[in-house]
Amino acid sequence: MTHPDSRHLPLSRIVRIGIFAALAFGINAPFLVIPNIELFSLALFLSGVFLGAADGAAVGIVAGLIFVLFNPNGLQTIPLVGLAQILGFVSFGLCGGLLRRAVLRRAESGNSSALLIISGALLTLWYDLITNLAFALLFGPFWVVLIGGIGFGLIHFISNSIIFGMSSLVIGKIWRRIEHLMPPSVG
Repeated sequence: MTHPDSRHLPLSRIVRIGIFAALAFGINAPFLVIPNIELFSLALFLSGVFLGAADGAAVGIVAGLIFVLFNPNGLQTIPLVGLAQILGFVSFGLCGGLLRRAVLRRAESGNSSALLIISGALLTLWYDLITNLAFALLFGPFWVVLIGGIGFGLIHFISNSIIFGMSSLVIGKIWRRIEHLMPPSVG
């Protein structure tokens, strides 16, 4: 048994982080052949909603490292782009945790779709911006490369907005089934 003042993560937190990281990577596998349509971002966001901000960010790091280093489509060979991807993945988990109370409160009333659509849209814009900026900085000409990524970014933005919005249909149901296993929601 660990002491409450221990600086180490309790085993249950490590297990939850690992399970959600594996879920994020596994749920995304069927979509790897479709450019910029994915469930990875949603899984990271929901890890923050269900586990809290710190553990959601930890899931983003773990799942991001797995995604960058062991992606079936190939290893990310550009370190700056890989770091930008991990920063984006951490942002999804962290923001899910920061919005936890609002998402869960609205999910209970069946009124979370607008919040989730806006969250998915803004986080996807952030992710695409930082990864495209990293790529443009390295491979330029800067504006040509950045503008060239807009088409893929638009697909990613639209699909994530729809996917996040559709998740509102199940978040409340999932939470009711697992809330007794998860850390308490603040407030």
